[in-house]
Amino acid sequence: MDEHRHQDVITYFTHGEDPRILLLSGMHGDEYESGNLLEAYLTQHAPSLPAFLYIPRVSPSAVKAKTRKNAYSNDINRQFTKNSTDPEAKAVMSLLGNYRFDLCVDIHEDPDRTMGFYLYDTEQMTDEELVAYRAAIHKTDAKLYTGVDDVDDEHLNLYVEKGYVSLGFEKTGETTGFSSRWLYEENRCKRSFTAEIPGKATPALKSSLIHVVISFLLSAHLT
Repeated sequence: MDEHRHQDVITYFTHGEDPRILLLSGMHGDEYESGNLLEAYLTQHAPSLPAFLYIPRVSPSAVKAKTRKNAYSNDINRQFTKNSTDPEAKAVMSLLGNYRFDLCVDIHEDPDRTMGFYLYDTEQMTDEELVAYRAAIHKTDAKLYTGVDDVDDEHLNLYVEKGYVSLGFEKTGETTGFSSRWLYEENRCKRSFTAEIPGKATPALKSSLIHVVISFLLSAHLT
């Protein structure tokens, strides 16, 4: 992978020419163990992957502090809007405004989960795709989470069914500030997935989930 800097704020890596895949981690500093594991996975597997762009620390200051909010007192994943004043979000949007991707995979952690994994999708998998997705997760020791994602967040509070929820951005005009929403609205990415790794899981389980999820999404949804 080749390392680059953008606006002296964001470090990012590229592999290959004309990347079709966007990979993100480090949106929240208190979820960064899975970010480290994703970085290790990409370092090992880059030669066999299609061209990609990877931002390991979307919010460098949050990762440094190991906190959800960044140095500007923001949850950066509510700052991806046209009028955002957050320097980190603005730097990421400036960088990604130069690209169009087919697929984005954003690695997060749910701090309340020990075994339960779930996935947000900006579109909707078919029944056949859902069967294949759930079978892939069952290859790990993780469980497919069913329940509400976050009752305390007005922009979430969504019901997850067997490890999956479709965000349905086309059905609402509400601005959320999510990076996936910005990518969708700005036509920078055809489809985005946000993986919620169980935060209390062992590093081995987190690593296994990252391997399985990346492999499945690339094979099933990169056309």
